[in-house]
Amino acid sequence: MMRRQILFRVPTLLVVFCVASLAGRSVVLGQADAPAPPDKEQAGIESQIRAATTRASEQGYLLAYRFEKGQSLRMKVIQLVSMETRIDGVDQNVQSRSVSTRQWDVTAVDRDGNITFVHSVRNVSMWQKVTGQDEIRYDSTKKGEVPEVYRAIAEKLGKPLSTITMAANGRVVRRENQTPQFDAGIDSLVIPLPGKAVKVGYCWYTPEKLRIRTKTGLYRTVQLRRQYKLEKVEAGVATISVTTQVLTPLDDPQVKSQIVQRLQDGTIRFDIDRGRIVSRQMNLDQRVIGFNGPTSLMHYLARTREEVLEETTFQ
Repeated sequence: MMRRQILFRVPTLLVVFCVASLAGRSVVLGQADAPAPPDKEQAGIESQIRAATTRASEQGYLLAYRFEKGQSLRMKVIQLVSMETRIDGVDQNVQSRSVSTRQWDVTAVDRDGNITFVHSVRNVSMWQKVTGQDEIRYDSTKKGEVPEVYRAIAEKLGKPLSTITMAANGRVVRRENQTPQFDAGIDSLVIPLPGKAVKVGYCWYTPEKLRIRTKTGLYRTVQLRRQYKLEKVEAGVATISVTTQVLTPLDDPQVKSQIVQRLQDGTIRFDIDRGRIVSRQMNLDQRVIGFNGPTSLMHYLARTREEVLEETTFQ
């Protein structure tokens, strides 16, 4: 059985004896210095790591949010969207890009592990372009007039958007919205966690119901669910895949066109020891044919990338 190379000291001397004979040439190699015995302390540490890894994989991994009062967490969020539509032979393309800095300020953690935090958006940089119209830009870090389409957002920057209390597994215990018009929602802030130790390959689900108005004026309920799967754990970081599944048969393109923005899939990286999401990427690529006439077409593309910028404390 081969041993890992790091358990041996590199030989310092290799003696080679060369003897040439008249009848033919031959080479005789002397033995190298015998390798030094493995370092006991290092071998012991590696043994403990292997044992801990084996126990974790057998017993499972406990995924839970962990914060302390006074912690402040800032995340950078980049969102790219492109929507192409064709109605009665007329094509239109809408493109947008936004870069924002979100902030959590943890104001309390109770004895049950419930975490209360205030969610706000510190700054934004936004751009959009619609076919046949001038592009619109807004950067809150620069001086200048705020475009009309972004004024509602600009007025709420730096102000509390919502105060949320959640359990360690991400379940919302209580929520108060200060500015509901600009709050992206809890789904974009945290993900639900299993609430127990799970092994790689474990899946858990969250249901969602959407009330959609049809072209006849009647309302229809569409059921979705998000599947979360623990794909792997490396160096204490869990990789979790997210898949959105439509449970209600969608035979009406007009209904599908109204939920297309919810059909995102992606990947989340979760730091198990620190108890928080470190990055998330969600993707969407959906086509809907016949949503507004038999030849109409909608192609919706979106990508959202979120990653932690920094952690600080406040008084």
